[in-house]
Amino acid sequence: MPSSYVYRGDRLREVAFPLGGIGTGCVSLEGRGSLRDWEIFNRPNKGSFLELAFPILWCQQEGQASQTRVVQGPPARSFTGGPPRMDFKGDGFGTDRAQGDGLPHFSEAAFTGKFPFAQIRFKHAACPLDVSLEAFSPFIPLDAEASAMPVACLTYQLENRTSARVRATLALTLNNPVGMTTPPTKEEADKSFNDFRQGMNCRGIDFTNERFPAGDHRHGTVALTTDWPDVTVMPNWLRGGAWFDNLHHFWDMFSESGRFDKAPRYTDRGWRHPGSLGLCATLAPGERVEMPILISWCFPTFLKYWGEGDKPDSEKPRWTNAYAKRYPTAWDAAEDFFARRKDLVGRTRAFQKALFGSTLPPAVIESAANTASILRSPTCLQLQDGTFYGWEGCGNGAGCCEGSCTHVWNYALTQAFLFPSLHRTMRRAEYERSFDSDEQGRKGAVVFRLPLPLGTPASGKHAASDGQLGGIVQLYRDWRFSGDDEYLRFMWPHAKRALEFAWHQWDSDRDGVVEGDQHNTYDINFQGPNPLAQCFYLAALAAGAKMARHLGDDTSAAEYERLHRAGREKTRRELFNGEYLVQTLDCLKPDAPKYQHGIGCLSDQAFGQLAAHVGGLGYVLDEDIIKSSLAAVFKHNFRGPLGDHCNLQRIHALADESGLLLCSWPRGGRPKYPFPYSDEVWTGIEYQVASHLIYEGLVEEGLAIAGAVRHRYDGRRRNPYDELECGHHYARALASWGMLLAMSGFRYDAVAKTLHLAPRLPAGSKALRCIFTTGSAWGTFNYDGRTLAIRPVQGDLEIHRVILEGKTVEVDPSRRIARAGKTWKTS
Repeated sequence: MPSSYVYRGDRLREVAFPLGGIGTGCVSLEGRGSLRDWEIFNRPNKGSFLELAFPILWCQQEGQASQTRVVQGPPARSFTGGPPRMDFKGDGFGTDRAQGDGLPHFSEAAFTGKFPFAQIRFKHAACPLDVSLEAFSPFIPLDAEASAMPVACLTYQLENRTSARVRATLALTLNNPVGMTTPPTKEEADKSFNDFRQGMNCRGIDFTNERFPAGDHRHGTVALTTDWPDVTVMPNWLRGGAWFDNLHHFWDMFSESGRFDKAPRYTDRGWRHPGSLGLCATLAPGERVEMPILISWCFPTFLKYWGEGDKPDSEKPRWTNAYAKRYPTAWDAAEDFFARRKDLVGRTRAFQKALFGSTLPPAVIESAANTASILRSPTCLQLQDGTFYGWEGCGNGAGCCEGSCTHVWNYALTQAFLFPSLHRTMRRAEYERSFDSDEQGRKGAVVFRLPLPLGTPASGKHAASDGQLGGIVQLYRDWRFSGDDEYLRFMWPHAKRALEFAWHQWDSDRDGVVEGDQHNTYDINFQGPNPLAQCFYLAALAAGAKMARHLGDDTSAAEYERLHRAGREKTRRELFNGEYLVQTLDCLKPDAPKYQHGIGCLSDQAFGQLAAHVGGLGYVLDEDIIKSSLAAVFKHNFRGPLGDHCNLQRIHALADESGLLLCSWPRGGRPKYPFPYSDEVWTGIEYQVASHLIYEGLVEEGLAIAGAVRHRYDGRRRNPYDELECGHHYARALASWGMLLAMSGFRYDAVAKTLHLAPRLPAGSKALRCIFTTGSAWGTFNYDGRTLAIRPVQGDLEIHRVILEGKTVEVDPSRRIARAGKTWKTS
């Protein structure tokens, strides 16, 4: 594999690291240090560049001439220009000047990505300073509010590597972003203004545009701020010039002195134009300074731009983003960030240190870390009441497949283990607001796409078997993870109704095996008994029985247990072919329905068992069947490389790349028209299978799949922070956290106050160090095969017993609390 976490040369080409909060939108830092994909306007905005937005450094070594250069590496893409436009820009007009690429810049850049931080080191032989950048937005387990700040912090580090004093100014220029996505017209002209402000905790430029009144979905503010004491500011670049006059004026002034003392002054509003904030310092030989610059934003009003037909925007539903209730303006967010900067940086760095300080293989850590960035992409929203909501992914200008889709988010684990309280809002919304409003809903059908705005009656063609049954298993997992009995009591009546809907739709003869019409994540309906739905049905029955017993509903529990026993036995007899699980339908019959898999080897066949493992349910189907089926999935579906594999569907892996196919037919029997996507490669399913392989002890096979994903997303062809399926930042990839859970073997049961540890490590591994999270605490643990040492970073953990690789150790009552900042050990 390439050097872990470090990107250089042609591996910088596609790197774009999202910066922002959960549900706030983001802006992305390119591998060379520039900014792109301004997605802060309540919808995706892929490929966008803010006109004239770039960092620039002026410096002068004592006794030498000054120099000025953009703090970015060389351009790495789009040398002929961007998309076609009609204003002498775009394809055919050369590299766009939006990022300052016509100015002197650094000759090299090396990007290190260790989410939530990105670091770039810049090199130029003539520069007297060592220059680097560290970028981050707060991301702190269990603190969903601090992790939902609409901010991107860029800290530039300058170090004097000469024997003389060096004066320096580091400036960031932004064109006023408010109105960026809506070009002005004669009827609706810009009324923008860039105002320098001195606040309580910061100073900088406040960008506004009165063209859009409060309540308009385009209304908002952006701020460019710092707490650095010595600043030079040009809030408004030169107005009124033609051609390239404003950039000439900026360059001539800044390159002369590194200051904006001759900046023009304006008091009236007008068209959008740039403003520049400079941070000044004089560095003694060997001295190093860190200069923080913050971009913050607030676009309070979310417009439901989809599914409303030809309605004008004024008639479409809208609501206020949750983050905007905390931060009504961008300046409010900046003030709060700088008031708490030390704490926010420290706790975010503690998470990074815990995650990347692990002894797990880099492919596991990098996959878990990189995909966590999905949570700050436009895939994720927080609605007005704080409900966490997700698209499946993002198109270039709109979300892709709305509604917190149950059969996609069913795979996602990262948010459930890092932000469990936030995750539970999504689960509550599903049960409170997504039961179908018709007769099917009264029977228990859950519409697998949550309708918006909240309160809209749910209506759908059919329930999703895998998503609805998977939701039962999630509830059990979340309850054991949190220990919250009140949450379970509230959710159980809804979950019971959802589970027993199976007896109307998927198991009407109540023999424990699914049949009939089963909609699923492949956007089609499987017919008859099949492993994807069946494994989830068995897991849901097992979870339902345990929850019912806990709540005293013994009658329901007994029926679930009966069905589970019967279904488990019948699955062995009828769905297991001696090697793997199959669909019993004869797909080769002339009248067979289209879009099935029959006797094919489905990568998702035992997904329900993985969900059971993660939730602590144990085996819901015979262990030997599960292990054999997983081994078969790897044997038949993992191709390294794909070579001559024929794929007539969407292409996410090429012939010279390795990947896991969704299905194969090693024993023949491929239907003429198999289910859609069957020949594709999806990272979310790769992570699901890799996690399950590790749980079953097939560690090297799981790592092979993880390594294949990392090779494909290495920066050359694809962005390591944007895994694709149906659009960008696809939510299914949040399954990656499962590899960390499987390999570390750490599971805390908050109901029983029991800590389980059963590591599954590569051959030759001796000791284990890893991050852990629970509903009340997170931190790190060390295990050497005999002693377990836990050190919570935040929160306390109550431990009554520890089960180390199957051996139970009761904890003395006097030692049952592992406290934050202190090490707790098994005796």
